[in-house]
Amino acid sequence: MFNQFGSTAETLSKASAVVLRIGTDAHLYDDPEDVSIAPLLDSKFESEKCEALKRLLALIAQGFDVPNFFPQVVKNVASQSPEVKKLVYLYLLHYAEKRPNEALLSINYFQKDLGDPNPLVRAWALRTMAGIRLHVIAPLALAAVSKCARDPAVYVRRCAANALPKLHDLRLEEHAPAIEELVGILLNDHSPGVVGAAAAAFTSICPNNFKLIRKNYKKLCQILPDVEEWGQILLIGTLLRYVVARHGLVRESLMLSLHGLNNNGFYEKDGLASVKGDGDKSDSFDADLVSLVSKSYIEGPDEYLSRSNCPDTVSSAFDSEKTTSIAHNEDVKILLQCTSPLLWSNNSAVVLAATGVQWIMAPLEDVKKIVKPILFLLRSSTASKYVVLCNILVFAKAVPSLFAPHFEDFFICSSDAYQVKAHKLEMLSLIATTSSISSILREFEDYIKDPDRRFAADTVAAIGLCAKRLPTIPTTCLDGLLALVKQESFAGDLASVDEEAGVLVQAVMSIQTIIERDPITHEKVIIQLFRSLDSIKVAAARATIIWMVGVYCSLGHIIPRMLTTITKYLAWSFKSEASETKLQILNTSAKVLVSAEADDFQMLKRIVVYVLELGECDISYDVRDRTRFLKKRLSCKLEPPEEDTVASQENIAAHVVEHVFGRKLKSSSPLSVHNRFYLPGSLSQIVLHAAPGYEPLPKPCSFVFEEEEDDQLSESGRQREATADLNGSETGDEDGSSEYDTESSNGSDLSSDGDEKTTTNDAADPLIQISEIDVSGDQEEVRSKKALDLWLDDFDKSGSK
Repeated sequence: MFNQFGSTAETLSKASAVVLRIGTDAHLYDDPEDVSIAPLLDSKFESEKCEALKRLLALIAQGFDVPNFFPQVVKNVASQSPEVKKLVYLYLLHYAEKRPNEALLSINYFQKDLGDPNPLVRAWALRTMAGIRLHVIAPLALAAVSKCARDPAVYVRRCAANALPKLHDLRLEEHAPAIEELVGILLNDHSPGVVGAAAAAFTSICPNNFKLIRKNYKKLCQILPDVEEWGQILLIGTLLRYVVARHGLVRESLMLSLHGLNNNGFYEKDGLASVKGDGDKSDSFDADLVSLVSKSYIEGPDEYLSRSNCPDTVSSAFDSEKTTSIAHNEDVKILLQCTSPLLWSNNSAVVLAATGVQWIMAPLEDVKKIVKPILFLLRSSTASKYVVLCNILVFAKAVPSLFAPHFEDFFICSSDAYQVKAHKLEMLSLIATTSSISSILREFEDYIKDPDRRFAADTVAAIGLCAKRLPTIPTTCLDGLLALVKQESFAGDLASVDEEAGVLVQAVMSIQTIIERDPITHEKVIIQLFRSLDSIKVAAARATIIWMVGVYCSLGHIIPRMLTTITKYLAWSFKSEASETKLQILNTSAKVLVSAEADDFQMLKRIVVYVLELGECDISYDVRDRTRFLKKRLSCKLEPPEEDTVASQENIAAHVVEHVFGRKLKSSSPLSVHNRFYLPGSLSQIVLHAAPGYEPLPKPCSFVFEEEEDDQLSESGRQREATADLNGSETGDEDGSSEYDTESSNGSDLSSDGDEKTTTNDAADPLIQISEIDVSGDQEEVRSKKALDLWLDDFDKSGSK
């Protein structure tokens, strides 16, 4: 291409890269050791200073450590150019974390910029000051945050909210009440951006101080739809925790509808049915599982499962006195109303948070409103599909009927990741009904042909689960599985691939699952599987079939007559088997001998003795140990006992039959360690363990508000106000009272409990008096009230101009 100009593809790509760099600052990364940075920092021109600062930030981005320019950079903080000042603060903020002692030298400049007329400069100064992690300036930083929390600019107040967690990380126990009070002031802000940042500060500083939420509950609910998306997530969780702690769970909700508060074992409304005990309805609630979910949300799954062996704990219902009714509780109504529009948010995390509120607190008939939003999220968001499916699985395990009509939404696409495919298969096996199983099985037939044989094996396992749940389809599934075993056994003989072997093993295990429902009617299936052992070469599949022969050796009339032939075949093939199969041959031989009839006993005895002799000489120590154990336990059958020990040996044989070789299936219970349920939308629900920072919902009605406490707080507030009047320290605050202060004080009148309205001026009650801060004499100018309140005067002057 363009041979007349001698150009190539490489030169064209370089030329295009150069064109794309025109008009950008990408050239700053080309010469990291530029010696002209120092002279440019001392230049008289703002453009050259800006160029030098950009080069410094480019060096920092490339991993270079450039602290030697710190004095020259600090001098430029007094520049009148906002762009230069911003770059200086970015440099200082970087070294405030790594070199706090050096950043401390510029504390005076930070304090002066807190009074700058430009709100951006004030915000930059506060952010950098809070980034210096030193206890020495913590009181000064707290005083600056206290002042900026009442700043007229929204951006400054938001930076103040973001600075509070940094101060809290310093563990200032003596200033903890002041920090929490600042959180309460910012939660009462009229700006949605400030409220979102204040919600994040509340979550990290005082997540259980529900008094701050009680004062602003209605206002927070009203402003929730306008808060930024990531602030909405935290605010929704905070409001949910407050309602549970203040009023408890809702009696009409799904969490409590199965605890005997609303029904006597059966509840049916709007197509949702719940059945206590064992039920064959595919669209019924799993009452035990819902009970586990609700208790896991309150107690935490680890705590609840650790006490699962205590009958009183498992069967106990929630205390009806610690619940509430949605018909008489305005707080719950407001929470459900303000979170309902967020079910259609563009942010998938917000949708999951709102879904969690509806799932836990909404009345039973309204729970179905979460289905369409979460399914829309599943179709529209590819990046979060796995996370959404993890949460849908919890809902489907508890209430399969919610998603049963929408089974087509869980059909698998070729572009889905393997983890997404596995979750969709599990969903289809959970929500399959007698009306939809035919369509689902047709889908499964296509999935089995997928080139990904691991996915095909999971599909075969899902077929077994569907056959176990729906008693009307095992015959159809069984015929297809037997055909698949025959097909895969020949394929496995030609090409012994692990993935192909997995399909065969899952097919045999699915057949085993179907046989468990009614073994007597499937006697011929067991015989057919045993006859296919010659063509099955996969060790795990052979071991499963041999295990079934041992378990059902006394079943029906055909298998007991074939035991001698079966045992001879197992003894003949013992040497060539894998260790896994040898162990099952030993177990099956012991079971056959124990349950043998008198006519075949001597023949079976000789065969079993031969198998045990082979096992004692095996190269695997597991096989040798199992052989010695069985030989010792079966001594009463293999050797003629003495007359005085006949009774004791028979007792031992009976004990062996019952506790060692007897087949006792574990009852299906939701208390399995795999059923760990965490709050919807949390990281813990994805990783299936309590992630750092995870907390379950508070105990219902654990937050009790006492009017006496409010009286004491108001009395102490009046004392602080009187002290402030005597000290004359609130003049600047009164001058700075703005529209923001008026709106904040009016917003504080909204109380969730309908208490009397109190009109207070936030600015008239400063949290920290500057005169109370202990600092050295060198910082007298820094701590002076005039320096801190300078921005008020400058702001008024600039406004008058």
